[in-house]
Amino acid sequence: MELSDWFKGFEKGISCLNPEQRASFFSECGKNCVKCGTLKIYQELYKKAKGNLDIFFSEANKLPGVRSEIVQKGSVYHLYFMECTCMLHQQGYVSIPLLCECSKQSILYVLHSLWKEKRFQVTICESILRGNQHCKMRIEKTDNGNT
Repeated sequence: MELSDWFKGFEKGISCLNPEQRASFFSECGKNCVKCGTLKIYQELYKKAKGNLDIFFSEANKLPGVRSEIVQKGSVYHLYFMECTCMLHQQGYVSIPLLCECSKQSILYVLHSLWKEKRFQVTICESILRGNQHCKMRIEKTDNGNT
């Protein structure tokens, strides 16, 4: 059996999960993935921004392959990824859009690890695996805290 055959079953299994189950499953995958590299990049941005969300997203706009927009200062942002960096997709193993939940969960993990006192909601607006030109995530700070 080829490894790609195994992933066909993985895709079918993911398709059977409800949204809450997928979020739970991919939260662990996303956390593990981001800890392997990109978390350090975001930690550096956080330090440079001194914890200021607007500055953080302005600086993220300078990262290669990333674009960001401040939609509403202090609370709503768009984060774009110009290509899918998921190795499972890049190596041809998984191509269903449900895999994008992993990216969503990795962003949530990064945000919660940097701003422990804040709460965020991330919405997948567009994704390459859905046929869009890029991935677009809407990030909203959902608490009213000033810290």
